[in-house]
Amino acid sequence: MNHQDFMAHMRTKTPNAPSYDVIGRAYKNDKGVDEIIHLQRSYWDYVEWLEATTEIKFADWVTHCDNNPSERYSLSHLLMYWLWTDECNRFREGLPTPNSYPPMGYEGWG
Repeated sequence: MNHQDFMAHMRTKTPNAPSYDVIGRAYKNDKGVDEIIHLQRSYWDYVEWLEATTEIKFADWVTHCDNNPSERYSLSHLLMYWLWTDECNRFREGLPTPNSYPPMGYEGWG
């Protein structure tokens, strides 16, 4: 999904609630140039929680993902997937998460 498709999806295919508002924040990409990362508010909340409670630095994720692109995925889309996967893995492993319930779309192992 290219960036235009990703943004159209974020605007039209998600619920109309404050936690789904799309917010852009600038981060340095692999070349040191500001790149605007577009994520829903709930993902930015998770970024803030990760940086406050772990040693994870989201800026490092941005440069890593920019340096290792995934075909058909924009940088923002790839980072959103990384954040979702991280929260699912933490929930599955019983590690701390910002919520007592699993992330939306989570499927535990049967």
